[in-house]
Amino acid sequence: MFTYSKLFSQMKSNTKEDHPDVKMGIFFVDAQSKQNCVIEKAWMEKEAHYEELKIGPSYELIVPLDNNLRQANPLVFVDTPQDQRCDFSMVVMAKKPFENQVSYHDVEVLLPQMQTMLEQLGGMFASWFTPAVEGVTLEFAPETEGMITLSNGQSIEIVNHKVQVTLAQMGKEGGMQLPAPALRVLPYLPSAKK
Repeated sequence: MFTYSKLFSQMKSNTKEDHPDVKMGIFFVDAQSKQNCVIEKAWMEKEAHYEELKIGPSYELIVPLDNNLRQANPLVFVDTPQDQRCDFSMVVMAKKPFENQVSYHDVEVLLPQMQTMLEQLGGMFASWFTPAVEGVTLEFAPETEGMITLSNGQSIEIVNHKVQVTLAQMGKEGGMQLPAPALRVLPYLPSAKK
């Protein structure tokens, strides 16, 4: 349980025009497996008012952005499985998932937008410390196995239903073929690991 106003300040970044293809997504992640928790039900309530919230693909919590709700500041409730410890998680992600054939341009257009959003969320000095977004992390359904195939013939294995791809790996005229739709397209920050 948490208050709507706590989400509002982060979610309002989704309305900025300098990143039309990316957004902030809200998820709950299993503390041990790091997989998205199933959201069984989510709702807001304030006194006699009750509104059920939508749950999107990959169990994303869809919260409406509304100044009236911010002022009313209802409580937000999320039911996840009782036998899991699910931690709140906000991620920068593409608004549209990737599937089938993905071009260099499809990825290239997202990277500066993801960088901008990460820096905005990080605050005034974040641009000095935020690692460069060099590619994307693609997350597939848990049962997805196999490889993504780059147009240069290189294959990259999907491990734990995820794969990271940089623009450099794709090559300027290149692309990639996905074996299944990517449910989430997240920034890949390889220098953040160092």
